[in-house]
This record gives sequence, structure tokens and C-alpha cells, in this order.
Amino acid sequence: MGERSILAVELCLQYDRQAHEALRHLLVQEKRPLSYQEKWNLYGHAAMTLLAHRGLWFRGCWDFYDNDLRARSDFNMWVSGMLTEEGARTHPSGTGDPYRNDPRYMTFTIAVLLVQGSPSERTLCRACDIQQSRLWQGDTFAHILSSMRYLNFASVEASTLYLIPNDGGYALTGDDLKHPKFQYLRPIV
Repeated sequence: MGERSILAVELCLQYDRQAHEALRHLLVQEKRPLSYQEKWNLYGHAAMTLLAHRGLWFRGCWDFYDNDLRARSDFNMWVSGMLTEEGARTHPSGTGDPYRNDPRYMTFTIAVLLVQGSPSERTLCRACDIQQSRLWQGDTFAHILSSMRYLNFASVEASTLYLIPNDGGYALTGDDLKHPKFQYLRPIV
């Protein structure tokens, strides 16, 4: 088995019913295996939906590593975020009121484990070569999401998309985001 690289992007957005429904709709597609073209369409739609709702972006993180051990470990970490109900709440959070400093939030994650050295992986590697001072800027997130169109799923070993929360009534609060498990999400400037 060859070496792998990882590209992962997670955005925390201010909760918006329309954005939540659009992202959720992408995830409730048929549960059958998808062709490479269908996966490319799905991930492209996810990236475009996030870009269309850029005004809601609040926090985020992204990673690209072409170190095999790190890539595999990080991909497993991203997948476990979906399987361990990372953002699960025990009770609804209510609708909140952003005008009274009580907004609600949601996160959306995209992670792909790429065959290292493939043209798709090398193109994404170059797209993620970002200056330190620009890592957490909105334009950088937009650039990386736009670069997803270069994904070739023939060179993707594994991939995942997930949304927290599934039900808008359980949207994350500002206090939820202060929890140590969300400290990796950086303010987007």
C-alpha cells in the first residue's frame, strides 16, 4: 500500500436554517456506493454550498499533510468526530437570537485521504501552500474550498463529509464552542 496525504476542512458557521437544510440534503443522498463522478459532484456541491454561505463563517480549521503516518492518523481522527457524536447535545439548545448575542452554530467537515504523488494530490498540495500570516483568513478558506474541484476520486482512498448538528434544534451555542474539544477552530478573519 502506498503513502497517503490528507486534506481536511472544517467550518463553523452561524446557524442558518437554509444553509443547514442545503448541507443536510447533501448528506441524506441514497446510501448506495457512489461512482467517482458522483463523489466529485457531491463534494463539489458541498464546497459550493459553503462558499455560497461565506457570510455565515465564524471559525474554522484546515489541514494538508503529505506525511503518510500523520495523514492516516488525522483522517481517522476526523472520521471519529462523526462516529463519536463529538458535538452531541443531551437537550435542544433552542433557536437563540443573534441580535441579543445568543447565536447558534453548526459545523461542516470535509476530509479526504489522497494517494500521495497523484496529480490531484500534488495540485491540492500546491493550493494549500499558504503563508503563515494568511492561514485563517476567509480568502484562504475560499481558495481551498474552490480547489476541491481538482479532486480526482480515482486517487482518493477514503473520504468523509459530516454536519453537526443533524437537527437544527440542537445547534451549538457560544458556550459549546468554548469547550476544549472545539479549541482547534480558529476565528476566521
